[in-house]
Amino acid sequence: MALRIAQRRLAEKVPDVFVQFGLEQQFRFISHPGVMAVSKLLEMRHIARMRANFTQENIEGMKAFDPELARKAQIALDHKLPINFQQLEIIEDSLPRLLEEKKQLEAARAAVAKLPVGTYDFPKVDISAARPVPGQQDLQGTAMELAELMDPGCQARLLTGPAKEIASKIASKQLAK
Repeated sequence: MALRIAQRRLAEKVPDVFVQFGLEQQFRFISHPGVMAVSKLLEMRHIARMRANFTQENIEGMKAFDPELARKAQIALDHKLPINFQQLEIIEDSLPRLLEEKKQLEAARAAVAKLPVGTYDFPKVDISAARPVPGQQDLQGTAMELAELMDPGCQARLLTGPAKEIASKIASKQLAK
């Protein structure tokens, strides 16, 4: 009896859900739960970061306004790196890490694609170059990295209490590299 009910339940279409997308300019629509999950993940700024994939036309347009930025964008294009604009400012310094991160993420994607259906455990792959990650002890890849490079100690000046000491230690490690 229970098996018959479960089979009937599994044969049903996945129900559509009511989704609210956007924080500042909200709009609502009905969608599949998978679409809703991806939309919510993209909306979370610390889960998914916006990164640009440059084309040669983009770079040619940038040259008219900022030749230095266009040169850095050309580096990203030559290495086929998706990059956000904060990382673009310091791409020359972080290029080896970004290339290693790209290799590791490609290997992780391939390992996840090989998993059998129904297996949702993350495979054992090296993602040590990927930044930002939870629990990291440096500023690489974070929104604070560029700020600390331009104005050392700026994050520690904003904080109070134990967080100030931790930020000072992290900033001093960052500047030592």
